[in-house]
Amino acid sequence: MLAAAVLGTLSANTQVLAGASGSVAVTSNYVARGLTQTQDDEAALQGTFNYTTQSGLYGEVFGSNVKFNGIRDTEIDLSAGYKKDLENGLGYDVGVVKYVYPEHSSPDYSEAYGKLSYKGWGAEAYYTVDSKDATNAVQKGDVYYALGYNGELPNNWGYGVQVGHDNFKAADADYDHAQVSLTKSLDKMGDLALVVDHADTGIGTAPNGTKENRASLTWTKNF
Repeated sequence: MLAAAVLGTLSANTQVLAGASGSVAVTSNYVARGLTQTQDDEAALQGTFNYTTQSGLYGEVFGSNVKFNGIRDTEIDLSAGYKKDLENGLGYDVGVVKYVYPEHSSPDYSEAYGKLSYKGWGAEAYYTVDSKDATNAVQKGDVYYALGYNGELPNNWGYGVQVGHDNFKAADADYDHAQVSLTKSLDKMGDLALVVDHADTGIGTAPNGTKENRASLTWTKNF
C-alpha cells in the first residue's frame, strides 16, 4: 500500500508569490517520503499549476504518472490553503490536499497539513483526515512529520537535507527516512536536482518500499 505522498519539498517553503505559476518536471524516479511511487524505479513526467491571491489564499494541482502493484496510473493532488510571510522572516502555510488515483492503483485519501519556514529551515506535518483504503493500511489519524534545511552554494548551486517519520495506525508500518540533495540552477533552462533518499521501512505497508538507498535526477522548468 502506498505511504502518503508528498509534493516533493525538501523543507517547508511558504514564500507568497501572487498570481498564476506552474512547472513541468522529468524525474528518473518519483520518490515521496523516501518511497518510490513508480514501481521498479521508473521515470515520471510531472506538472504543477498554482494560483495564489494577494492575501495568500491558494489552490494547486499536481499530476504525475505512478505505478503500484504492477498497475500504471496517474496521481492527481488537489491542494488548497493559506500561506503568509511575516516581517521577522518566519513563514507559515496551512491547507488540505486530496490524493486521487483514477485507475485505483492506490486508494484515494486526504491530508491536512501545516508548514513553517525560517532562514532556510523548514518543518512540516501532515494528518490523514479521510481514506478510502479498505485494507486500513492508510487510515484517518496517520501522521507524517519532517524537518529540513536548504542552503545556497556559489555559482547557483544549492543543497538540502531532510529527516522525517511516517506514523501509521496500522501495525508495523511506521518508518523513518532521510534525504540529501544537490541542486543546480540553469537559469532559463530550468533546474537540476540530484537527490538520494533512504527509507527504513521495516516490513512496512508500501509495496514499492525497501530499505535500499534511492538516487534520482530531476529536471524542472518553472513558468
